[in-house]
Amino acid sequence: MRIEARPCGASLREYPKTAARSFLIGLMLLAMTACGGGGGMEAPSALSYPSPQMYPVGSAISTLSPRVSGTVTSYAVLPALPAGLTLDAVIGQISGAPTTASAAANYTITAQNSAGSTTFALSLAVIDVNVSPASVSRMVSGGTPVTVVITTVPVDFTLSGTLYATATDNTGVFESRVTVTPSDSGYDLALTVSTTAPSGHHTGSVELNLCSDSACTQHEPVPSVQVSFEIDVLTANSTWLGNNLTTLTPWSGVADWTMFQGNAAHTGYVPVTLDPNQFSTRWQVPAFPAADSSYIHMPTTAGGQVFVSGGNTLYARKEFDGSLLWLHDFAGLPFPSVNPPSLANGVVYVAAGQQSSTYMFAFMATDGTPVFQSQMSSQWEHYLAPTIGAQGIYTNAGTYGGLYAFAPSGQQQFFASMGQTSEWTPAVDASHVYAYTNGEPGTGGAGGGLTVLDPGTGAVQAFITDPTFVNSLYEIQGSVVLGAPGSVIAANYAGSSNNVAGGPSNTLLDFDLTLNTIAWRITGDYPSTPAYNAGVIYAANNKPLRLEARAESDGTLLWSWAPMGGDVRFESEVLLTKNMVFVTTDLAVYGVDTTSHQAVWSYPLSGRLALSQNGVLYIEGASPLTAINVK
Repeated sequence: MRIEARPCGASLREYPKTAARSFLIGLMLLAMTACGGGGGMEAPSALSYPSPQMYPVGSAISTLSPRVSGTVTSYAVLPALPAGLTLDAVIGQISGAPTTASAAANYTITAQNSAGSTTFALSLAVIDVNVSPASVSRMVSGGTPVTVVITTVPVDFTLSGTLYATATDNTGVFESRVTVTPSDSGYDLALTVSTTAPSGHHTGSVELNLCSDSACTQHEPVPSVQVSFEIDVLTANSTWLGNNLTTLTPWSGVADWTMFQGNAAHTGYVPVTLDPNQFSTRWQVPAFPAADSSYIHMPTTAGGQVFVSGGNTLYARKEFDGSLLWLHDFAGLPFPSVNPPSLANGVVYVAAGQQSSTYMFAFMATDGTPVFQSQMSSQWEHYLAPTIGAQGIYTNAGTYGGLYAFAPSGQQQFFASMGQTSEWTPAVDASHVYAYTNGEPGTGGAGGGLTVLDPGTGAVQAFITDPTFVNSLYEIQGSVVLGAPGSVIAANYAGSSNNVAGGPSNTLLDFDLTLNTIAWRITGDYPSTPAYNAGVIYAANNKPLRLEARAESDGTLLWSWAPMGGDVRFESEVLLTKNMVFVTTDLAVYGVDTTSHQAVWSYPLSGRLALSQNGVLYIEGASPLTAINVK
């Protein structure tokens, strides 16, 4: 047998198929060892993968296969691929569905055999879009468009060009149209609950399609995100959603709603930030007797109690569950009636009665024990809740109109005669009492305007005439609002055509106490006391029907919102928080976001509003007294 020397890498098939084949195989193996241990095999080379790659979280990727020259016996990668992705160590394919976002990075993949190795740096990123909130819970008055804002923030990538979006859900709750607004860190996607959404409880998930063109034919690298929802579309006849008697905890540094529009300045402002996804029904109690229902009755709260008046009765209820603590019936008066209450230092103050049986009453808040009963004069008027200041308790009253002041002991401090106008209450600060009424003091009721008085003596310190004042009903139906120092906002709300059929409209005024003049006036149809904070006035206007945000400095309209559910007029004063404005129409209560200027919550009741220190929103009207958790 002849044995020929062969070069390293020669193939066995070059040898004849003889009986000595097995012997030759052994010799070949020895030769392979002599040729460097590779058996004639060369190290792989030119390894590559399609790169760079960008994968969205949660989506299975298309298998990524290598290109390489030569024989590869194994593959490895450093560092480890993002969670959810795997490298097949035999064939080098990358597959899976990434589970966690990961910034773009190079992953070194090594292809090797016994002769050597080759590497490739695969650039790979796992991207995501953070969504807040991840789930939505909302109450909506049927037929009213309510906006739900979803904040989206790209993670480890940047969206290209302008972002567009559409909404898809299988329940018909949301409109497909989505408004996209850039935010500080991403984009705000505004969805709208459809006005045709059927009443009832709706749950599901809405898909937000993220696109780079308005027709939504080209998707972004993360093509869509999901948001779960729980939407209650309600009507006036809907079944009560149930009591949610959560633990009551007060907001830190937030005062209770103790008098008309919450405080002695009547700003209607509560310095809290609310999330409408957290709102829930707390409790309801039956409506109060219909007597005096045309007059303004607003709840007041303090110490875990809520105080309301109706018919001829003052009620004290537990804020926790609405259960009755005590009541006082004024039916025993010769001319019974009751007005809304105020609270201070554990005492409830309320003006009650008419004609010769008109009194300022005081009761202990805890159990209704009488504290005092001080005589006043009146005819058949009604008044708003007394305003409580550092030097006394102040209320509108008087046979021909005026202002009473009482000490906490019940002793009358003064009576200031003014024009015959009722259903108002003054504003009070440390230095002054402010009353916007018919008639300059001492003129027998001629004209109208703002009177500034000394809080201890009632002495008139200033009077600013309002030449537009029209005494339509001998009522004001609201109060002045104290703005920045030297600024007082007012209107003759009873002059609104909301209250006088076919009657005149009125003007919203800002009085400048520095110059003793009217700084500006806006003609409109303002039916109720506005709210105020930080240089902005929030006022309901019936002509045109809209909620207005105006600059205190000059009355300029900053923004507005209009109800779109067939509403006819506004019914309540304006209630303000840091991020939401609440106002009631003849159909519903609306919560309007101060940034998006859209309604983000609505509830199918009409009535007056109050917001307690424990985060309970009250709606008091002809319907049951309703308590809504807002924290």
